[in-house]
Amino acid sequence: MGGAVSLLVLITWQVAAHGPLRAFDERLSHDIAQHGDVPSGYSASTFVAVLAEFGADLGGVVAVLPALAAAVSVAAWRGYRVRLRLWWLPPLTAALALGAVPALVAPLKAWLGRPGPNGAPIAPGNGYYPSGHAATAAVGYGAVLLLIAFTWAIARPQAPSEAPEAPPTTVAPTVHTMPRAAWWWSMAALACLNAGVGLGLVRRGYHGPLDVLGSWCLSVLLLSCVAWSVGRALSVNRPAPAPARGPQPPRASPTPAPPDR
Repeated sequence: MGGAVSLLVLITWQVAAHGPLRAFDERLSHDIAQHGDVPSGYSASTFVAVLAEFGADLGGVVAVLPALAAAVSVAAWRGYRVRLRLWWLPPLTAALALGAVPALVAPLKAWLGRPGPNGAPIAPGNGYYPSGHAATAAVGYGAVLLLIAFTWAIARPQAPSEAPEAPPTTVAPTVHTMPRAAWWWSMAALACLNAGVGLGLVRRGYHGPLDVLGSWCLSVLLLSCVAWSVGRALSVNRPAPAPARGPQPPRASPTPAPPDR
């Protein structure tokens, strides 16, 4: 997370100070966006433009919000069903993380007031850095993956003992981690999805590469909060480790009673 913070500070400083990194980004944005304005007679170019537009649209709230709402609902219902003590923490943190995106992005846009690619004008109190669509997609879909891992980790509790002498107790749910292969494949799919959103935004001329990269760095900070909440909710229900049994001290023999006189 420290690397994401350092990179976010560097990019924001370059954008605010009109540094060489911003100049390079503007030239690169111009070159990439120029290829998006091609005559519609070229079917291959039209297909790429449509694909880029579709990728950019995947970063909108209309696409992200239903996916996150479904993941939040399933995770909350599953955690409550197995009587997890902090079942509410990961779903609530995920929802707050997505809600924090406009609360953080809007002030940065208003403060920096960066114009769009090719000098696109901006409204007063607005700007293009960082990208709201890229941040929404990264936080929303990343939170969905973390909630899926949280739901996967909760197994059904074992049935309590039916012995008549055993009092009814609530059994804590068993925690199972997601298989490593499934986790890495999911991470790869998430990376490809966010890359498609970022490339679509740059290709269509909506944002520059620095706008997207800065949003990804900001998203790492928000997703780290969601990851912490998942780990916290699962760790509370893990059984405590058994105390180590070392050599027991010898017990003192009982003091003999004095003889009767």
